[in-house]
Amino acid sequence: MNPWDPACGSLDISTLRAFYKSGGAPMTVIEAVFDRMLVRGLSPAWISLRAKEDVLSDARALRRVDMNSKPLWGVPFGIKDNFDFAGMETTNGCRAYTRMATETTFVVQRLIDAGALPIGKNNMDQFGVGLNGTRTDFGIPRCVFDPAYVSGGSTSGGGVAVAAGLVSFAIGGDAAGSGRVPAALNNIVGLKPTPGLVPNTGIPTVAGMVGTNSLLTLTVDDAVTATQVIIDYDPGDPFSKPEARRYSLTPPEIPDAFRFAIPDIGSRLFAGDAEAERLFDESILRLKSMGGTPVPTDITTFLAAAKALYEGPFVAQRTVNLETFLEKYGEYVFPATREILGWGHKYTAKDLFRAEYMILGVKQTARELFRDVAFLATPTTPTTVTVEMMLADNIAQNAMLGTYTNFVNLLDLPSISVPGGFRADGLPLGLMLTGASLDDARLAGFAAAYQRAAGLPLGASQAPL
Repeated sequence: MNPWDPACGSLDISTLRAFYKSGGAPMTVIEAVFDRMLVRGLSPAWISLRAKEDVLSDARALRRVDMNSKPLWGVPFGIKDNFDFAGMETTNGCRAYTRMATETTFVVQRLIDAGALPIGKNNMDQFGVGLNGTRTDFGIPRCVFDPAYVSGGSTSGGGVAVAAGLVSFAIGGDAAGSGRVPAALNNIVGLKPTPGLVPNTGIPTVAGMVGTNSLLTLTVDDAVTATQVIIDYDPGDPFSKPEARRYSLTPPEIPDAFRFAIPDIGSRLFAGDAEAERLFDESILRLKSMGGTPVPTDITTFLAAAKALYEGPFVAQRTVNLETFLEKYGEYVFPATREILGWGHKYTAKDLFRAEYMILGVKQTARELFRDVAFLATPTTPTTVTVEMMLADNIAQNAMLGTYTNFVNLLDLPSISVPGGFRADGLPLGLMLTGASLDDARLAGFAAAYQRAAGLPLGASQAPL
C-alpha cells in the first residue's frame, strides 16, 4: 500500500494517482479532507460545503469506473462561488445575490465527468472584482503563511484551500489576475489560458471580453492535466475560440537554449519591496541556469495597458453585466466594488473606441516581442500587503497587486504564475510567465521546468514536488 498520510499527505494529482494505483480508495482521501477541515476549524475560505456523506457517495460510485478512463478520478476540488453547482446556493461573494442553482456550470460538470469530486463553494471577492480577498460578505480568507496578510483574490478561498492541502485544485476565474495573484501569495500555481480556450458558458457575471476560467493547483503538471479537461469550443459562447476544439495543452520539451524578456530597469516595479526584487533576480538566475538568455525590455506600454482594464472604459463591461442587480441591491455591495462598478457610467462609446485602438497597438507590440522571445518573465505582484493595509486603502492597494497581471487578457495572452520563493519573513511571492496568444502548451512547458528547477515545497506543506 502506498504510504499516503491522511493527516498531511499531498493532494497533488500524481501523488493521489499513485495512492489509488497501489490500492488506496477515494473514500480515504475524502475522509482525510473533511478531517483536515475539522482540524483547521471554521474557515472563510469556504462559503458552503457539501454534506460529507454526499461526497463519500460520489467517491464510492467511482469504484465502478475504470480509473484510467477518467484523468481526475478521485481528485477533490473547490468551486469558486460564481460557478453554479446544482443544489447549492451561488452567492458571488454577496449575500444579496444568493440564489439556488438548479444546473451545474459547464466547466464544473466537465471536471466532475472527468472523475473529480467537488467539496464545496469557495469564497471570493464579490463578482470577481478584486485581487485581494477582502471584498466579500463571508469573512476574509487570509494567506496560509501569515494570517495578517491578504490571500489574494478574487479566487481567494480557492487559493487558500489548495495551499492548505484541503483540495487538489480550485476552479476560479481570471480577468485581471484573479487566479494568478492568490496563487502567488500562497505558494501554488495559477494557470490562465488564452481567453477563449475555456468556455465562459453559464457564468453571467464573468467579464467575457477580458475574462477566462482558470485553475489553481499545486503543480504545473496538475494545472495542465485539469485544464485540458475544460478546454473546448462552445459556439454558444461568443468569446469561445474555434482553435479550442482540438487544442492540446501537453507541453513540449523545452529547448536547451532560449531567450526570455524581463522588465528593464525603468519598468521594474516592486513597491519598495527589496525582498521581492531579490526573489525576482534569483528567478532570472534560475531561468539562465535552465539555458535562458534574459532580454531586458521596456514594458511600460504593457503596464499602461494594464491600467486601462479598470481605469478606463473596459470597466463598463462589468457595469453592464451587473447593472440590473446594482440598481436594486447596490447598497449591499462592498463599497470599493460598488465604486469601481460605478465608474462604468462615465465613459462614452468614443472613449471605448480610443481604448480599443490603444490596445490594438499594444497587441502589435506584444506580437513583435514574442517573435523574438519565448516568454515574458515578471513578478506576479510587486509585493504583498497586510489585510489592515488593504482595508485602509482598498482601491489603490488592489491596483498595485494587478500591476503585472491586468494587461494579459486585454492582449489575448496566456499566463501562468509559479512559486517564486520566500521573502526573509517567510511570505511567498510568485514568478509570472506570459506567452504569445495560443502558445499555452509551450508556456506550460517552461513553467513546469522552472518549478522543477526551483524545487520548492507544495503549498504550505513540506511535501516535495
